[in-house]
Amino acid sequence: MTKKKKYIIALSAVLALTLAAGLTFAYLFTKTDELTNMFTFGDNIKAEISEPNWVPEDAENLTPGKVVDKDPQITNTSENDISEWVAIHLTFTDGKNAPLGDADLARLLTLIEIDWNTADWAIADAGMTDAVEQVWVYKYELVPGDDTAPLFETVTIKDSVTSDDLAWLKNELEGFNIVLIGGAVQYDAFDTLADATVALLDLLI
Repeated sequence: MTKKKKYIIALSAVLALTLAAGLTFAYLFTKTDELTNMFTFGDNIKAEISEPNWVPEDAENLTPGKVVDKDPQITNTSENDISEWVAIHLTFTDGKNAPLGDADLARLLTLIEIDWNTADWAIADAGMTDAVEQVWVYKYELVPGDDTAPLFETVTIKDSVTSDDLAWLKNELEGFNIVLIGGAVQYDAFDTLADATVALLDLLI
């Protein structure tokens, strides 16, 4: 092999090494801007209780057989697409807004009829059925913007009410009130209605 050929081969090897070294540093690169995401917490659970058909004047000067429209329901008013479990806390009081005693409540419940909606609502504790203080829990997910079915729709003064009963209602109780408060908890925080019921009881009692 001549010196010229050896020189050409050696030069080719040097060029190859030089090209390989150059490729080592020839990749493209860039760096993005900094991205910061802020997580905040607020009052994201919202609900309203209403009685669309309630007319206060209809509950005045009651007589046996009178049917009064009263339809408590809850609306999910959350603005952040949060579904809810909801409940209604109910208390029976006299006309002065004092909670009834057991004997007075027992007598009152023999004189009125409430058409409880047990298809859509469940009483939180079976022992509350005839109690002054009750909590009723809606059985289904309440999505934003939706209303529950009413807990009940009417309160009826029974035909069997006597003049003595009317005197007791008017003079001793001075009438009666059904006081209602709604509550809501985040739906997907609880696996079952039973779990949500415990949280709603803690919230409302």
